Amino acid sequence: MNKKNCLYPFERYLSKEASPEEILQLKSFLEKDPMLNKWLENELRSSPEKVDSDIKTRMLENIRRRTDYNTTGPASGDKKKNAAKRYAARISNLAAALLPLVAALSIYLWLKPQKTEAFEVVANKGEKASLTLTEGSLVAINSGSKILYYTDYGQKDRFLKCEGEAYFEVKYHSDKPFIVACGDIKIKVLGTSFGIKAYENENDISIVLNSGKIQLITPKEEINMLPDERIVYNKTTRNTSLAKVNAEDYTDWRQNRLRFENESLETIMKTISRMHNIDIVFENPHLKNLQFTGTIDNTNIKNVLDVIKLTSPSMNYRLEDGIVYLL
Repeated sequence: MNKKNCLYPFERYLSKEASPEEILQLKSFLEKDPMLNKWLENELRSSPEKVDSDIKTRMLENIRRRTDYNTTGPASGDKKKNAAKRYAARISNLAAALLPLVAALSIYLWLKPQKTEAFEVVANKGEKASLTLTEGSLVAINSGSKILYYTDYGQKDRFLKCEGEAYFEVKYHSDKPFIVACGDIKIKVLGTSFGIKAYENENDISIVLNSGKIQLITPKEEINMLPDERIVYNKTTRNTSLAKVNAEDYTDWRQNRLRFENESLETIMKTISRMHNIDIVFENPHLKNLQFTGTIDNTNIKNVLDVIKLTSPSMNYRLEDGIVYLL
């Protein structure tokens, strides 16, 4: 029985779930495997004195609880009482024999890395969400986006994943960098505010810095960004382009304002569709390549379409049964 396979029956023993047969089997495994015994003994000897003492106390309590034998139903004479005593003595002897090894393995389990669980905060289409992280950093999440982080967040670093669009206000911690992963790129900061747009169905990832400093790490390069800089990363070519912008224009979606810079109407309509949770159909496919630059009040779908129509006279639309048809 190797170390990995040994963990399960020991964990059952520690959680008071092991049957007498499982305890016997475990004892047999340990007796037949001197290397496993040696490993457990080394764990015990190399563990700190305080931990050793705490674990042993815990083991004694577990053993005492396990050896408390109660028969079910009313007493049935000396025969049942004697059987109960023999059962309790059997378990007590087994537990005592396993005590040093259980203590050693408990230390191993205490020292080994714990499994981490993931948490997701999702903003569905037509919705927005917000998240306050344990150390005070704030995240605003745009429609059709999600933030994923783990139970070990903040222990060594502050790591999370972003799918879609989000705005971050990061609390400063010099010893715990804040790292956001989006596909094959990472953004590393200590304390700052910035926005990311990284939808799975779009080929570009946009990063804009509002304040502070961030480091963009791509498979090809590392770039230090300054406030009011925007970098667009192409997921296919893995190339980046940098431009000076007004950063607020690209994070004003929090106040229902949208900024587009030479964006195609097809890309714009993907954004509008997500934020209003509405289907948009191009009845005229030639409209997809129209370019648009400007800021739009995004309080309602009709207002957005009217503004685009004013700047692009060749476009018309029809709103029918909750679907937008571009003509």
